[in-house]
Amino acid sequence: MSLDFCSDPQKTESMKKWLYGAATLITVGLVGAAVYLRTPAVPHYSAAKAQTAAAAYDARIIRDRYGVPHIFGKSDADAAFGFGYAHAEDDWATIQDVLIAARGKSAQFKGKDVAPQDYLYDLFKVQEVVSTHYDDQVTPAAKAVAQAYAAAINLYATDHPNDVLPGLLPVTERDVLAGFVWATPFFYRLDEYLEELFTAEDRPNVSPWAQSSSMSSTVDLPDAVRGSNAFAIAPSRSADGHTRLIANSHQPMAGPYAWYEAHLVSEDGMNTLGATFPGVPILAQGVTPNLGWTHTVNRPDLVDIYALDVDDQDKPTQYRLDGEWVDFERTKSDFRVKLIGPFSLPIKRDILWSEHGPVLSTPTGHYAIRFAGLGTLEIGGLGALDQWLEMNKATNMTEWRAALEPRGVLSFNIVYADRHGNIGSVYNARMPRRIEGPKWEEVLPGDRSELIWEGFRPLSDLPQIWNPDCGWLFSANANPYDLTDEACDNDKSDFSETFGIEDRVTNRSRRALALFRSDDAISREELLTYRADTRYAPDSDLMKFVVEVVTTETDDENLKVAQEILRNWDGDTVRTSRGAALAVISGTRALGYEYRNPEQEPMAALAQTADDLMLKFGRLDPEWGEVNRIIRGDVSVPLDGAPDVLRAIYADRDGVAKEGVMNAFAGDTHIIVADWGPDGTATIDSIHNYGSATLDETSPHYADQVQLFSDGGYKRIAMTLEDVLKEATADYRPQGGR
Repeated sequence: MSLDFCSDPQKTESMKKWLYGAATLITVGLVGAAVYLRTPAVPHYSAAKAQTAAAAYDARIIRDRYGVPHIFGKSDADAAFGFGYAHAEDDWATIQDVLIAARGKSAQFKGKDVAPQDYLYDLFKVQEVVSTHYDDQVTPAAKAVAQAYAAAINLYATDHPNDVLPGLLPVTERDVLAGFVWATPFFYRLDEYLEELFTAEDRPNVSPWAQSSSMSSTVDLPDAVRGSNAFAIAPSRSADGHTRLIANSHQPMAGPYAWYEAHLVSEDGMNTLGATFPGVPILAQGVTPNLGWTHTVNRPDLVDIYALDVDDQDKPTQYRLDGEWVDFERTKSDFRVKLIGPFSLPIKRDILWSEHGPVLSTPTGHYAIRFAGLGTLEIGGLGALDQWLEMNKATNMTEWRAALEPRGVLSFNIVYADRHGNIGSVYNARMPRRIEGPKWEEVLPGDRSELIWEGFRPLSDLPQIWNPDCGWLFSANANPYDLTDEACDNDKSDFSETFGIEDRVTNRSRRALALFRSDDAISREELLTYRADTRYAPDSDLMKFVVEVVTTETDDENLKVAQEILRNWDGDTVRTSRGAALAVISGTRALGYEYRNPEQEPMAALAQTADDLMLKFGRLDPEWGEVNRIIRGDVSVPLDGAPDVLRAIYADRDGVAKEGVMNAFAGDTHIIVADWGPDGTATIDSIHNYGSATLDETSPHYADQVQLFSDGGYKRIAMTLEDVLKEATADYRPQGGR
C-alpha cells in the first residue's frame, strides 16, 4: 500500500502548508536555541586602550644568560608591570587559564568536566567578596601592584591577539585578587575535606596537588607534591660564621602551580630574587640582599563541616539551629558550559548558605562548610597580596615579622634567615578560634551555634622558633615539634588540640634530623650535600615495605631474585643504584607516592614491577638513572632522588611499562641558596628544573637548565643593575611604557 498525496491537489496543498508551518517552527526553534546557547559577546577591548593604560608604567626587562627576567622599575607598580609582561611572554597559556578560573568561567572554555569548580566558585561567593571588600581590605600599594600587573597582561594580550581566548579582555586588578581568594584555600587541601561529600563524577579537580604528568597519562597525586624542604643555618652552627637559607619548595614542574623565577627591583625598596605562580603579581618566596624566606606546605585544620537538620531533604528551605528553624539564604549559581564553537549551555543552580557558611546538598545529606579564606568571615580575607608585598620590601626581621601578623597568607610553614644571622620558623595559619572539647576533625552537628567559630587566633599562638641556641632549623612537612635539636624544639603540649596540627613524620624529616643533629659545624658543601640527600631512613615507610616483601615467602623464582636484590639494597636512590628501581616503583604502587595510602597488595606490586623492568631492561636491577629521568623536548638526562627523599623527585611509576622510562614531573623544581657572609654580603644561587621559557619549545631557555639541574648544580644570580648588565642577553621595555 502506498500513500500518493500528489494525486489529490487538496491534500498536496494541505501537506505543503503543514510542512511550511513545521519548517517555520523548526527554524524559529533553531534560531531560539542558537540565541539561547550562543555565548554572549563582550565589548571589544582595543589595543589602544591597553597601550594607554600601559603608558602609565615604565619597566625595564633584562634577560640574563639563562633567560631569567630581571625587572627594574621606579615604583613597585612599574616592577609589577614589567613582571607581568615578562611572565606572559614565557607562560601566556597558563596565565590565561588561571584568569578564567579566577572569574569562575572555566567550564565556559573547557566544558563540563570542570563545571563543578565553577559552581564552587559561586558557592564560595568569590566575586562578591572581592567586590564588597576590595576597597576596605586591600591597601593602595597592593592595589597599585595588581593594577599594573593587569595592565601588563592586557598589553601582552593585545600584542598577541591570536593567542587570546574570546572575552578574556580586559583583565582587571579585581581578577588578580579573585585569583587569590579562589585558589589559596586549596593549598591546605580544602578539596580533600570535601571529597567525601561528592560523587566521583562531580568531584571538583581544583587542587594544586591533582596533577598531570608530563608523559601521556593523567596521574592524580594528592600527596605527591605536598612537600617541600627548607633549611636555615645561623652563624653559630656554620663552619665559617655564615648565615645560609635554602628554599627548596616541591611543586609540579609545569602547569599553574609550577614556580616561575624572576628578579624584581624598584626604587620603592624592592630587590627580590624568587619565584611565584602564574597570575600572582608578586614573588611568593624569595631572597633580598638583606633577608630571605621560603614556604613549605603544612596541614592545620582550617576547615569544619557541619551536618544540617533540614525541613525537607529534597527542597530544603530551613535548617535547625539552637532549637529554632532558620531560613537558608538562597541565591543562584549562574555559569555556562562549553558545547561547540561559539555555543555554551547556561546553567543555573541553587546556592544555599547557613550561619555556618555555604551548604552542599548531597545524596547523604546537607552539609555546611566553614573554612579559613572564606572571605565573609573576617576583615583581612583579601590580605595575601598585601602580606607578600610587605615581606618582599622588609629590610630587617622586625619589619618582616610584622608583615606576617595579618595572616593574609592562609597556611604554609615559613622559614626565614637574614644578613644579621637571625633565623626563624613559623607554623603559619589563619587558625580558627574554636572552643576546646569537640572533635573538630569530624563532621560536626549543625544545630549548635557554639560550634560556629568567629575570628582567628593571633600568630603568637602558633608554633614558632626564633634564633634557637642550637643554630639551625628546617622544615620538611612534618609536625612542627621536630625542627631542630631536641633542646630547642617546640613542645606539643603548648598548643591547642583545636589547631589540628598534623602528626606526620616524613622520610625527609628523619634524614634531616639524622644529618644535621650530628654536625656541630655545618659547611656550605655539607649543607648542599644534605639538601640533596638521596637515602631512605631505616625506619621510613618505604624501608618497612622492603622488609615486608623480602620476608614474605614465595615459590615464584623471579620474585625470589627480586627479593634478593632488595635484601642487598642500601636504601639509596643515587642514579647508579641497582636496587632503587625495584624498590621505589613497587613501593609507590603498593603505598602511593608518599608511601602512606595502601593501593595494591605488596607482592603483587613487586611482581608487576619485576615484569615491567625485565621486559624493558632485560634485568630486574637496572641503574636507577636509566629509569629515573627528566625529559624536556629533546633533552633526556638521569636523575638522583625519589619520592620523599631530600632530593625529592616524583615520576610516573607506570612510566616504564608505558614509555620505557619514568619522566619526572614534580618535586625539586626551583631552588634558592642564599649565603650571607660575616660582613653581611649576600651571594645568591638558584636552579630551575627546566628554564625560564615555560612553554616555548623554540626558545634557547626551554631546557637550558635541565643538565645543570640533573648534575645538582646552581647558577649565580646577579642582584644589582651593574652585575645584571654584565651577562644580559636582552634589554627592553614593553611597548607602551613611558
